[in-house]
Amino acid sequence: MARTSPRAALFAVLAAATALVVPVPVSAELTVEDRLFEPQPQNSWGVDGLDPGSGNFQYYSPVFALEEVGDTMITGGKFLEVTNGVETHAQPYLAAFDVETGDWVPTFTPDVTWSVFDLASDPARNRVFVGGEFPSVNGDSSASGFAALNPTTGALDPTFDVEVGTFGGSQPRVHALEVADDYLYIGGYFSWIRGADGQQVQVSRLARVSLATGIVDSNWTPPVSGGSVWEIVVDQVRGRVLLGGTFSTVNTTATAAFAMVETSDGSLSDYDTDFGLFYYGQGTYSFASAMAVTDDRLLIGGQRHRLVVTDLDLNVISVHVTNRYNAENAGRGGDIQAIEVSGDVAFVACHCWGQINRELPDKTPTDEFTDVRSVYAVDITTGELLDWFQPDFSGVSGPWALRVDRDDCLWVGTDAVQSGQQTGRGVIKLCEADNLAARPGVSATLINTDGTAENAAVNAIDSDYRTNAPIASGFAVSLEGNTPHLDIDLGAVRSVDDVILWARTDAERLDLRNVHVWASPTPFESNAWQDLRNDPDVTEIERLGDHGKKRTLTLPVNVEARYIRIEADFRDLGVPKALQLAEVAVTGQDLPPIQPISVESTYQSANRIVLKWDPKGPVDIYRDDVLIGSDSDGWYTDQNLESGTTFDYRVVTPAGAEATVSASTSGGPPAVELTVTSTYQSRERVVLKWTPKGDVEIYRDDVLVGTDSDGWYTDRDLEPGTTYAYRIESPAGTSATTEATTLD
Repeated sequence: MARTSPRAALFAVLAAATALVVPVPVSAELTVEDRLFEPQPQNSWGVDGLDPGSGNFQYYSPVFALEEVGDTMITGGKFLEVTNGVETHAQPYLAAFDVETGDWVPTFTPDVTWSVFDLASDPARNRVFVGGEFPSVNGDSSASGFAALNPTTGALDPTFDVEVGTFGGSQPRVHALEVADDYLYIGGYFSWIRGADGQQVQVSRLARVSLATGIVDSNWTPPVSGGSVWEIVVDQVRGRVLLGGTFSTVNTTATAAFAMVETSDGSLSDYDTDFGLFYYGQGTYSFASAMAVTDDRLLIGGQRHRLVVTDLDLNVISVHVTNRYNAENAGRGGDIQAIEVSGDVAFVACHCWGQINRELPDKTPTDEFTDVRSVYAVDITTGELLDWFQPDFSGVSGPWALRVDRDDCLWVGTDAVQSGQQTGRGVIKLCEADNLAARPGVSATLINTDGTAENAAVNAIDSDYRTNAPIASGFAVSLEGNTPHLDIDLGAVRSVDDVILWARTDAERLDLRNVHVWASPTPFESNAWQDLRNDPDVTEIERLGDHGKKRTLTLPVNVEARYIRIEADFRDLGVPKALQLAEVAVTGQDLPPIQPISVESTYQSANRIVLKWDPKGPVDIYRDDVLIGSDSDGWYTDQNLESGTTFDYRVVTPAGAEATVSASTSGGPPAVELTVTSTYQSRERVVLKWTPKGDVEIYRDDVLVGTDSDGWYTDRDLEPGTTYAYRIESPAGTSATTEATTLD
């Protein structure tokens, strides 16, 4: 559904709270400048399974509500389980996920017995409100259709004993919950409400309750008839409550799908009561299913696929239509289902996989079209569509819940089975990404069919998603020889997640077909595909098939690379084609800084050199550029060397840090022969003595246990009654052995 009051006002309420739940920090609200959201989900946990519900609300989405409370994102809907693809747990209809990690929170375990439609929170009093068509919560049948819960445990809150019901005894349904002006507004399908004082008040689909006392405001009972109330938002600037749904009248006045009533007494406000029917009516059935209000804007969406952006006097600023009815896409779906506003940006969810058309206020279509796949973004000031947000969702019903969290990540509650190239699990978290290709110093080069290079492709990586300017003269693909390509140098090896391509606005439908992306930490040595495939440093990402219908194309890469090459193979078409790109983005992040390493030679003899490196850790050791060993103890003995010779050593860490040192073996007389004996044994110790005194390495059962130079060594913490084989080795290359047995 929609979040309805401005985020600034919401956070002001939270900041003033003195509650058990710590208010979430205020995030930097989104602005309309070009930005980039990760096309892949930033969470692995989600929901699975689907209960179709009663049929009174026929929309089959697993998620209908998202509410951020403290450190959790509470999620409600028709789902039956929570899952990350590996673990699955039964937690039907209502669950919580960690806002930061996206992980399921197993301590929030309310027992809700049917569908959840909306959520709202009262952080100052440590509550989360739940609305739906459930007969009970935690075994309590008085919590039918509505409940107030502890947001940490999911237990019922006994301090807010509010109950809704119907006189006919049918299951009450709560579709809309909104907290504003220290009231909880409740909308849906019910005919009475009982407050914490025990007083039952007759109402019709709409009521409000004091947050402080839980008592129903019996002086605010505007009667609603026909259908249900689906949405409530409060216009605090003008003191009005805005209603959306399937109703036909409010206060006995025909005002189909949309209405405004006064917060003071519930009387009908002064507005065009035909507004809802004009934009959202279809025969005898009409609905407005999503709304949002700010200090100066109102956004309304619903049936007939329209999002209408107006000022607070209902003066229309912009109208957008998804999957135009009886026109584009043959009218296959498109209803607006959720709106979330953050700053100057509104995210809009719809039952739509096609194009958005801007139309005039009188519903006359224009020639302005933009692709959409169930979620899009709008500049609420101008009503313009924002091309930089075009996630690639697949699904059937589309999202019914959106929420921007404290980190400006967008949570989407949807039936999408895929987001980008990853599996969707009903709850998908999208966060802003760093476009590595738009950083200063990044270069792009277009290689033409004749092999010449152009530097006129920089505007392909400048993050200007809205202008969609052509790249130089485009890609004129040759049917013979090597195809032309766009090479991007990121300036350093980075961790690359995805390569995202935007088609030019004048591109043909096959212009993003059979796209190949090559990624490498080192420059490409060849333009021939087979050479690239034989290069172990090069990763090939291939996306076949007819994907040119999409405005954007995301190719997951997930490698460490500095150089990115983009080209397409249209030779199977039999005719030349062009890969006409307007923009390229490369998402990812910098690699963690490489910890430096140092190396020195601590000992040299006639045929042995000892190396020591800092810090300790795994390294590969090279002598004169030949790998001679690997170790992690912090020192290494290179032996059996030629006397009087200088060697160049290099140690390299797995992260790529390296250090070098040169060392020379010494000439001179042969090494003195060693002798070793065990002079003492106890149950846990053996004492070794060698002559002549001097530096040695001590091995027990061929495992190095120490070094010493005093002529004796105590080996401790041994097993009683055990025989050990010892060997000592001198830097000169001589050695001696002995055995010793601990006492039993």
